[in-house]
Amino acid sequence: MKQLRCQRKNVCSVIDGLTNSEDIADRFAGKYRELYTSVAYNSSDMQVIRDELNRSLGSNCDIESSFSVKIEDVLSAISKLKSHKCDGNFVLYSNHFLNGCNELALHISLLFSAMLVHGYAAGDMSSCTLISIPKGKNAYVTDSGNYRGIALSSVFGKVFDLIFLNKFRDCLLTSTQQFGFKAKHSTSM
Repeated sequence: MKQLRCQRKNVCSVIDGLTNSEDIADRFAGKYRELYTSVAYNSSDMQVIRDELNRSLGSNCDIESSFSVKIEDVLSAISKLKSHKCDGNFVLYSNHFLNGCNELALHISLLFSAMLVHGYAAGDMSSCTLISIPKGKNAYVTDSGNYRGIALSSVFGKVFDLIFLNKFRDCLLTSTQQFGFKAKHSTSM
């Protein structure tokens, strides 16, 4: 029988000379806070981007007819999940969905349809947990600069993203300069 739980690798107990786990967590939290707030936010610039997205989506897509999420949409999205992946709270795992029955897909389709109709998503859908992993096999693991953060997202959020991307794939365009998180592309390109 395969395990549902994620395997956690041993982590270094000393980072930047700090040995207390709370101090280490605070160090990484500060690094990520600085990184993720390093780009200035300008609300008028964001509005220009929103307006441009609305114009490009409006001409190619009938979004309102897509408010209904079908069981087939959910099953297709679930089939694309990687096995043995856990969410940020370490409560749900992709295997729960992969090994779930069609009735689970029915309830998820009803939930997602209601979210789209009412324009509301629970906070857990968009929350994630940042964890730090060494940048390479031979990285000096006691230096916080040799770590990168990855986000563990909600499994429900992943399923919803996959459904959204599938439903609107013909409407969504990316830059020719984007290579990560794009089908048949790699950041090494």
